[in-house]
Amino acid sequence: MKTKMLQIVAYLVAVLAMPVALAQLPELDLPSTVSGGSTTARFFGGASADDGLTYSSTFEYDQAIDINMEILVESGHVNTVGNIYVLIVWDDVYFMRLESGAYEIWDLSLEDLQAAFPAKTLQASEAINIVNDVAFGPAGVSDTTLALYLAYDSIAAAGEIFYSGSALLVTIGAEQQSSSSLQLYNTNISSIIQSNCIMCHNTGGAAASSALHYVDSSSTNFQATNYNTLVNYINNLLGKAVERPSAAMGSATDGSSLLLSKPQGINHGGGIQLMTGSQDLQKLQDFVNTVLAE
Repeated sequence: MKTKMLQIVAYLVAVLAMPVALAQLPELDLPSTVSGGSTTARFFGGASADDGLTYSSTFEYDQAIDINMEILVESGHVNTVGNIYVLIVWDDVYFMRLESGAYEIWDLSLEDLQAAFPAKTLQASEAINIVNDVAFGPAGVSDTTLALYLAYDSIAAAGEIFYSGSALLVTIGAEQQSSSSLQLYNTNISSIIQSNCIMCHNTGGAAASSALHYVDSSSTNFQATNYNTLVNYINNLLGKAVERPSAAMGSATDGSSLLLSKPQGINHGGGIQLMTGSQDLQKLQDFVNTVLAE
């Protein structure tokens, strides 16, 4: 599990951190020190899906984002030699960024803490790109919240570490699974509706009073509209007389039976639209079965 997590994190940081010009990054609260003393250092961080025009904390599964962070070091530490640390917490596991750009699990021991940017001359502002244009979900990180921290030290304050007491939180959404019936509809059924059914089953058509009322392909979201119409028809018992014009249909006929019988010309004012044994009728049967199974 840990090996897989390391591999995924390594992929996400394939673009090594480079100094970048950052502006308007949200400030992270509670700048702190390991000794518990106060500090004038300031820490910033933000995640953006629009190249820094706006910052957010929540993103879609497949949304490509940039994550940038920045440290304003204490004035007395400018031009001194120090180290910069980058930490990410994922599913309660701490990862530290190495100089190579890879990530390694950190055991929370200061003795084992490694710097992302070791032995560097600290500038008044240290800007770091964590990831650039990365979609976390497809890379294996989804339905979770990442917590990112920055820290640094300086030879001007031996033994002390200055860090962002509050984390930059970035939530990546879960993958949205489309239903199997919707996939079947878009692939196999929508074209049948447009070719065989739409002429009568629409406003002003011969079957305008039917519960099956479709919209044509010129309408916005026509596929979603017609899909929902079919699913509701299949899943609901029909009691309207117009849907059961013959006593032979019985006192209660469900939508799935009607949807398969009528296109074959059984009690159907529009006659035969799908021949018994045809591929299109089989596609319709598969669609109905999938809807019922869901």
